[in-house]
Amino acid sequence: MSEQNILAFVSIKGGVGKTTLALETASSLVNDFGKRVLLVDANFSAPNIGLYLDLTNDVTLHDALNGTGLHNAIYESHGIDVIPASMDHNSEIDIFKLKKVLDKYKSRYDFIILDSSPHFEELKPVIAAADKVFLVTSPDKVTLTTTLKAAEIAKKQETPIEGIIVNKIRSPKHEYDLFEVEEISQIPVVAKIRDDKRIARAAHKKSPITYSDPRNQISREIKNMASSICGNSEELTFMQKLLLKDLVQKEVVNRDLLRQKFYQSQL
Repeated sequence: MSEQNILAFVSIKGGVGKTTLALETASSLVNDFGKRVLLVDANFSAPNIGLYLDLTNDVTLHDALNGTGLHNAIYESHGIDVIPASMDHNSEIDIFKLKKVLDKYKSRYDFIILDSSPHFEELKPVIAAADKVFLVTSPDKVTLTTTLKAAEIAKKQETPIEGIIVNKIRSPKHEYDLFEVEEISQIPVVAKIRDDKRIARAAHKKSPITYSDPRNQISREIKNMASSICGNSEELTFMQKLLLKDLVQKEVVNRDLLRQKFYQSQL
Protein backbone atom coordinates (compact mmCIF):
# COMPACT_ATOMS: atom_id res chain seq x y z
CA MET A 1 0.00 0.00 0.00
CA SER A 2 1.36 3.43 -0.92
CA GLU A 3 1.95 5.88 1.88
CA GLN A 4 1.14 8.74 -0.51
CA ASN A 5 -2.59 8.19 -0.41
CA ILE A 6 -4.16 11.49 0.76
CA LEU A 7 -5.58 13.27 -2.30
CA ALA A 8 -7.06 16.77 -2.21
CA PHE A 9 -9.49 18.21 -4.78
CA VAL A 10 -9.02 21.98 -4.79
CA SER A 11 -10.08 25.21 -6.47
CA ILE A 12 -10.32 28.86 -5.45
CA LYS A 13 -13.79 29.40 -6.86
CA GLY A 14 -17.11 28.07 -5.72
CA GLY A 15 -19.41 26.23 -8.08
CA VAL A 16 -16.80 24.43 -10.20
CA GLY A 17 -17.88 21.00 -8.93
CA LYS A 18 -14.94 19.93 -6.76
CA THR A 19 -17.22 18.52 -4.05
CA THR A 20 -19.08 16.44 -6.62
CA LEU A 21 -15.82 15.22 -8.18
CA ALA A 22 -14.28 14.35 -4.80
CA LEU A 23 -17.40 12.35 -3.93
CA GLU A 24 -17.67 10.68 -7.34
CA THR A 25 -13.99 9.74 -7.38
CA ALA A 26 -14.34 8.22 -3.91
CA SER A 27 -17.43 6.34 -5.05
CA SER A 28 -15.69 4.96 -8.14
CA LEU A 29 -12.61 3.87 -6.19
CA VAL A 30 -14.88 1.97 -3.78
CA ASN A 31 -17.53 0.55 -6.10
CA ASP A 32 -15.53 0.02 -9.31
CA PHE A 33 -12.17 -0.98 -7.85
CA GLY A 34 -12.93 -2.31 -4.37
CA LYS A 35 -10.72 0.22 -2.57
CA ARG A 36 -11.11 1.32 1.05
CA VAL A 37 -11.74 5.05 0.92
CA LEU A 38 -12.24 7.76 3.52
CA LEU A 39 -13.91 10.91 2.14
CA VAL A 40 -13.34 14.01 4.28
CA ASP A 41 -15.29 17.26 4.00
CA ALA A 42 -12.52 19.76 4.70
CA ASN A 43 -14.58 22.77 3.67
CA PHE A 44 -14.47 24.16 7.18
CA SER A 45 -16.82 27.14 6.77
CA ALA A 46 -19.33 25.89 4.18
CA PRO A 47 -19.35 22.07 4.11
CA ASN A 48 -21.52 20.22 1.59
CA ILE A 49 -20.86 16.49 1.67
CA GLY A 50 -23.02 15.78 4.72
CA LEU A 51 -25.91 17.58 3.05
CA TYR A 52 -25.30 15.84 -0.27
CA LEU A 53 -25.42 12.39 1.34
CA ASP A 54 -28.05 13.29 3.97
CA LEU A 55 -25.81 12.34 6.90
CA THR A 56 -26.81 13.17 10.47
CA ASN A 57 -23.56 14.99 11.29
CA ASP A 58 -23.91 14.44 15.06
CA VAL A 59 -20.12 14.28 15.34
CA THR A 60 -18.02 15.99 12.67
CA LEU A 61 -14.51 16.86 11.57
CA HIS A 62 -14.77 20.01 13.68
CA ASP A 63 -15.24 17.84 16.78
CA ALA A 64 -12.27 15.67 15.80
CA LEU A 65 -10.08 18.75 15.46
CA ASN A 66 -11.21 19.75 18.95
CA GLY A 67 -10.08 16.46 20.46
CA THR A 68 -12.94 14.00 19.87
CA GLY A 69 -11.69 10.70 18.42
CA LEU A 70 -11.85 10.80 14.64
CA HIS A 71 -13.51 7.36 14.56
CA ASN A 72 -16.60 8.94 16.13
CA ALA A 73 -17.02 11.20 13.10
CA ILE A 74 -16.94 8.45 10.46
CA TYR A 75 -20.21 7.53 8.73
CA GLU A 76 -20.87 5.09 5.90
CA SER A 77 -22.64 5.94 2.66
CA HIS A 78 -22.67 3.89 -0.57
CA GLY A 79 -19.67 1.91 0.63
CA ILE A 80 -17.61 5.05 1.39
CA ASP A 81 -16.45 6.02 4.87
CA VAL A 82 -17.31 9.72 5.19
CA ILE A 83 -16.29 12.41 7.66
CA PRO A 84 -18.66 15.39 7.36
CA ALA A 85 -17.96 18.86 8.70
CA SER A 86 -20.25 21.07 10.76
CA MET A 87 -22.37 23.89 9.35
CA ASP A 88 -22.80 25.56 12.74
CA HIS A 89 -19.76 24.77 14.89
CA ASN A 90 -19.13 27.68 17.24
CA SER A 91 -15.93 26.65 19.03
CA GLU A 92 -12.49 27.74 17.87
CA ILE A 93 -10.65 25.04 15.94
CA ASP A 94 -7.09 24.73 14.74
CA ILE A 95 -7.56 23.70 11.10
CA PHE A 96 -3.85 23.00 10.78
CA LYS A 97 -4.34 19.93 12.99
CA LEU A 98 -5.92 18.24 9.96
CA LYS A 99 -2.70 16.60 8.78
CA LYS A 100 -1.87 15.18 12.22
CA VAL A 101 -5.37 13.80 12.68
CA LEU A 102 -5.49 12.17 9.23
CA ASP A 103 -1.96 10.76 9.27
CA LYS A 104 -3.05 8.31 11.98
CA TYR A 105 -5.61 6.84 9.58
CA LYS A 106 -3.52 6.57 6.41
CA SER A 107 -2.69 2.92 6.98
CA ARG A 108 -6.37 2.00 7.35
CA TYR A 109 -7.39 3.17 3.89
CA ASP A 110 -6.19 2.79 0.34
CA PHE A 111 -7.10 6.43 -0.26
CA ILE A 112 -8.21 9.43 1.77
CA ILE A 113 -10.01 11.99 -0.40
CA LEU A 114 -10.23 15.59 0.77
CA ASP A 115 -12.82 18.06 -0.44
CA SER A 116 -11.68 21.62 0.20
CA SER A 117 -12.95 25.12 0.69
CA PRO A 118 -12.57 27.71 -2.08
CA HIS A 119 -11.43 30.10 0.68
CA PHE A 120 -7.73 30.90 0.22
CA GLU A 121 -6.75 30.58 3.91
CA GLU A 122 -8.78 27.39 4.43
CA LEU A 123 -7.05 25.78 1.46
CA LYS A 124 -3.61 25.96 3.08
CA PRO A 125 -4.15 23.27 5.78
CA VAL A 126 -5.92 21.00 3.26
CA ILE A 127 -3.01 21.16 0.83
CA ALA A 128 -0.57 20.75 3.73
CA ALA A 129 -2.41 17.57 4.78
CA ALA A 130 -2.47 16.15 1.25
CA ASP A 131 0.15 13.99 -0.42
CA LYS A 132 -1.12 14.97 -3.88
CA VAL A 133 -3.44 17.59 -5.32
CA PHE A 134 -5.94 17.59 -8.17
CA LEU A 135 -7.08 21.00 -9.42
CA VAL A 136 -10.67 21.42 -10.56
CA THR A 137 -11.65 24.09 -13.07
CA SER A 138 -14.20 24.90 -15.71
CA PRO A 139 -12.77 25.80 -19.15
CA ASP A 140 -13.10 29.59 -18.91
CA LYS A 141 -10.53 32.30 -18.26
CA VAL A 142 -11.94 33.53 -14.93
CA THR A 143 -12.18 30.10 -13.31
CA LEU A 144 -8.87 28.80 -14.65
CA THR A 145 -7.05 31.95 -13.52
CA THR A 146 -8.42 31.69 -9.96
CA THR A 147 -7.85 27.93 -9.84
CA LEU A 148 -4.18 28.47 -10.59
CA LYS A 149 -3.96 30.42 -7.31
CA ALA A 150 -4.51 27.07 -5.61
CA ALA A 151 -1.64 25.69 -7.67
CA GLU A 152 0.58 28.43 -6.28
CA ILE A 153 -0.23 27.33 -2.72
CA ALA A 154 0.61 23.72 -3.57
CA LYS A 155 3.91 24.71 -5.15
CA LYS A 156 4.89 26.84 -2.15
CA GLN A 157 4.08 23.93 0.17
CA GLU A 158 5.82 21.47 -2.18
CA THR A 159 2.72 19.30 -2.49
CA PRO A 160 2.74 17.56 -5.90
CA ILE A 161 -0.01 18.53 -8.35
CA GLU A 162 -1.09 15.35 -10.11
CA GLY A 163 -3.35 16.90 -12.69
CA ILE A 164 -6.19 19.23 -13.55
CA ILE A 165 -9.80 18.17 -14.10
CA VAL A 166 -11.76 20.26 -16.62
CA ASN A 167 -15.35 20.17 -15.42
CA LYS A 168 -18.66 21.65 -16.59
CA ILE A 169 -17.77 21.82 -20.28
CA ARG A 170 -20.76 23.55 -21.88
CA SER A 171 -19.84 25.20 -25.17
CA PRO A 172 -16.47 23.91 -26.47
CA LYS A 173 -16.39 26.43 -29.34
CA HIS A 174 -16.42 29.28 -26.83
CA GLU A 175 -14.22 27.76 -24.12
CA TYR A 176 -10.59 26.72 -23.69
CA ASP A 177 -9.80 23.33 -25.16
CA LEU A 178 -7.58 20.86 -23.30
CA PHE A 179 -4.43 21.97 -25.12
CA GLU A 180 -5.07 25.60 -24.14
CA VAL A 181 -5.76 24.64 -20.50
CA GLU A 182 -2.46 22.76 -20.38
CA GLU A 183 -0.56 25.54 -22.12
CA ILE A 184 -1.85 28.14 -19.66
CA SER A 185 -1.57 26.02 -16.52
CA GLN A 186 1.45 23.87 -17.36
CA ILE A 187 -0.43 21.04 -15.62
CA PRO A 188 -1.64 17.83 -17.36
CA VAL A 189 -5.39 17.46 -17.88
CA VAL A 190 -6.51 14.09 -16.49
CA ALA A 191 -10.26 14.27 -17.10
CA LYS A 192 -12.80 16.28 -19.10
CA ILE A 193 -16.42 16.26 -17.98
CA ARG A 194 -19.35 17.90 -19.70
CA ASP A 195 -22.00 19.78 -17.78
CA ASP A 196 -24.97 17.44 -17.47
CA LYS A 197 -28.34 17.60 -15.73
CA ARG A 198 -27.82 14.01 -14.55
CA ILE A 199 -25.35 15.34 -11.98
CA ALA A 200 -28.11 17.51 -10.51
CA ARG A 201 -30.48 14.53 -10.59
CA ALA A 202 -27.96 12.41 -8.67
CA ALA A 203 -27.56 15.15 -6.06
CA HIS A 204 -31.35 15.32 -5.69
CA LYS A 205 -31.43 11.56 -5.12
CA LYS A 206 -28.51 11.88 -2.65
CA SER A 207 -26.60 9.19 -4.49
CA PRO A 208 -23.33 9.43 -6.45
CA ILE A 209 -23.93 9.12 -10.19
CA THR A 210 -21.05 6.61 -10.41
CA TYR A 211 -23.06 4.42 -8.02
CA SER A 212 -26.60 4.88 -9.36
CA ASP A 213 -25.81 5.19 -13.10
CA PRO A 214 -22.34 3.68 -13.69
CA ARG A 215 -22.62 3.28 -17.48
CA ASN A 216 -23.23 6.90 -18.49
CA GLN A 217 -20.47 9.02 -20.05
CA ILE A 218 -19.72 11.04 -16.89
CA SER A 219 -19.40 7.91 -14.77
CA ARG A 220 -17.08 6.30 -17.33
CA GLU A 221 -14.80 9.35 -17.43
CA ILE A 222 -14.60 9.48 -13.63
CA LYS A 223 -13.98 5.73 -13.55
CA ASN A 224 -11.13 6.11 -16.02
CA MET A 225 -9.58 8.83 -13.88
CA ALA A 226 -10.04 6.70 -10.76
CA SER A 227 -8.41 3.78 -12.57
CA SER A 228 -5.28 5.87 -13.16
CA ILE A 229 -5.20 6.91 -9.50
CA CYS A 230 -5.18 3.32 -8.30
CA GLY A 231 -3.10 1.86 -11.13
CA ASN A 232 -5.77 -0.14 -12.94
CA SER A 233 -6.04 -0.33 -16.72
CA GLU A 234 -8.43 2.03 -18.47
CA GLU A 235 -11.79 0.95 -19.83
CA LEU A 236 -12.15 2.38 -23.35
CA THR A 237 -15.32 2.37 -25.40
CA PHE A 238 -15.28 0.84 -28.89
CA MET A 239 -15.37 4.32 -30.43
CA GLN A 240 -12.44 5.50 -28.29
CA LYS A 241 -10.41 2.50 -29.42
CA LEU A 242 -11.12 3.38 -33.04
CA LEU A 243 -10.19 7.02 -32.47
CA LEU A 244 -6.98 6.11 -30.69
CA LYS A 245 -5.70 4.44 -33.85
CA ASP A 246 -5.48 7.86 -35.47
CA LEU A 247 -5.77 10.42 -32.67
CA VAL A 248 -4.35 10.06 -29.19
CA GLN A 249 -6.66 11.82 -26.74
CA LYS A 250 -4.69 14.07 -24.40
CA GLU A 251 -6.43 13.15 -21.15
CA VAL A 252 -6.03 9.42 -21.91
CA VAL A 253 -2.28 9.86 -22.37
CA ASN A 254 -2.02 11.86 -19.16
CA ARG A 255 -3.95 9.25 -17.22
CA ASP A 256 -1.57 6.60 -18.49
CA LEU A 257 1.36 8.64 -17.18
CA LEU A 258 -0.43 8.96 -13.84
CA ARG A 259 -0.98 5.20 -13.85
CA GLN A 260 2.74 4.63 -14.45
CA LYS A 261 3.56 6.89 -11.51
CA PHE A 262 1.31 4.72 -9.34
CA TYR A 263 3.16 1.57 -10.37
CA GLN A 264 6.51 3.22 -9.68
CA SER A 265 5.36 4.30 -6.22
CA GLN A 266 4.69 0.66 -5.33
CA LEU A 267 8.26 -0.47 -6.08
